[in-house]
Amino acid sequence: MERAKELIKERQIIEEKLTNAEIAYNKVNYIKKNINSEIKSLEKTYNGGTKEGLLLLDEKLNKQKSVLSKEQIKLDKMKNKTFNSLELKKSNIKAQTYKMHNEKTKLKHLEKKIAKANKVSEKEIKESINKLQAKIAAMQDELNLKKEKVLKYRKRYKNLRKEWKKIFPEIDDSIILSVKNLNVFYGSKQSLFNISMDFPKNQVIAIIGPSGCGKSTFLKTLNRINEEIPSFKAKGKILLSNEINILTGKNIYDESSKMTLPELRTKIGMVFQQPNPFPMSIFKNVAYGPRINGIKNKSVLKEIVTESLKKAAIYEQVKDNLGDIATGLSGGQQQRLCIARAIANSPKILLMDEPTSALDPIAASKVEDLILQLKKDYTIIMVTHSMQQAARISDRTAFFYQGELIEYGTTKKLFTRPKEKRTDDYIRGKFG
Repeated sequence: MERAKELIKERQIIEEKLTNAEIAYNKVNYIKKNINSEIKSLEKTYNGGTKEGLLLLDEKLNKQKSVLSKEQIKLDKMKNKTFNSLELKKSNIKAQTYKMHNEKTKLKHLEKKIAKANKVSEKEIKESINKLQAKIAAMQDELNLKKEKVLKYRKRYKNLRKEWKKIFPEIDDSIILSVKNLNVFYGSKQSLFNISMDFPKNQVIAIIGPSGCGKSTFLKTLNRINEEIPSFKAKGKILLSNEINILTGKNIYDESSKMTLPELRTKIGMVFQQPNPFPMSIFKNVAYGPRINGIKNKSVLKEIVTESLKKAAIYEQVKDNLGDIATGLSGGQQQRLCIARAIANSPKILLMDEPTSALDPIAASKVEDLILQLKKDYTIIMVTHSMQQAARISDRTAFFYQGELIEYGTTKKLFTRPKEKRTDDYIRGKFG
C-alpha cells in the first residue's frame, strides 16, 4: 500500500508536467498553423492576380451584378404590388430587402478581392511566402523538442499505470465509473435505494424511467451538483477510474490525496435539459472553463475553443462570429455550444439531462448524431424520456422505477428480451 501512495503522488506530478508540456507544444503548433494559413491566403491572392485568376473573378462579379439586378427588379415590383394586408406587404418587402443586403455584401466582397488581386506583385508575394516558410522551418526544431517532451511524459505516465496494474491486477480498466450501494436522501425522504452499476469507457448509457423515478437525482449525484441542496445526503461509493470516491473526493488508496469539487466537475462535465449559455460571447463561453483552470495563453485558448467547437459540430456555423453574444444562437446551436463548453475542459465523462427535449426534431437529430461521434472520446451518461432515442443511440440502458435500479444491460437485450416484468411493462407503454 505504501508503494501505491508513492505511485499516486508520482502520477500527479507527471500529469501536471504532461499538461504543461502539452500547453507549450500547442502554443508553438498553433503559431505554425496560423503561418500556414497566411501562406495559403497569399497563394490564393497570387493565383487571383494572374490573368486567368482575374478573368474568373470578373466572371463571378458580372454574375453577382446580374443577381443583384434581378433582386432589385423583384423588390420594385413588390413595392407596387397589391397585398391582402399592409402587414403582409411590409413583411415581404422586409424579407426581400434583407436578401438584397446579402447580395450587395457578396458583391462588395468580390470587388475587394479584385482590387487586392490587381495590386499583386509576383515578386513581393513570393518573397513573403519564402519568409513565412523559413519561419516555419526555424520553429520546427523547437516544435520537435516540445513534442519529444510530451511523448516522454506520456510514456512515463503509461509505465506508472502498468506498475499500478501489477499491484492491483483485479482492477478493470475498461470501467470509468463504478457506483456501489448508492443511497440518496433529501432530509428524511429517501430518493435512491442501493444503486450499484458500472459504466464502461467510450459508451453511451441511457437512463430511462417514468417521471419522478430518480433519474435526474442519480445523474446530478455523479458530479455532486445535488450538494447545492442543503437537505441532500448521499451514502455509498461512486468510484472514478477505480480510485477516487466522488462522494468524499478522496483516493481510496491514499486518503491524503484529495480531488476538489472544481476538479471533479472538470473531469465530469454536464449538459442540461435547457441550453444555458452564459450571457457573454461564443468564444468566452467555451474558454470559460480552461481559463478558470489556469490556462491564460491566448493562442492555446484559441486552439482549445476551435477544437471544442469542431468536436461539437458547430464551428463552421459560428467561426466568423465568435465575438457575438451566445444567447443569440438558435436553441440547437446553443445546446451544441454548451456541449463544446463542457468538453473544453477535456472531461472523462459527459452527463446529459434530457439534452434534446427542448429542441425541435431537426436540432434534436443533430445533437443525437453528435453524441454518437463524441463517444469516441468520452463516456456519455444521459437521462432521456424517449425510449426511441435510447434505442437509437445508446450502447447500454438502465431502467429506474421509484428510486430503484430495476434492470441494466445492453440496449438491444433490454428492449427485446427484458428480464424484469416491470421493464417489459414500461417499454410496452403499460405505465409511464
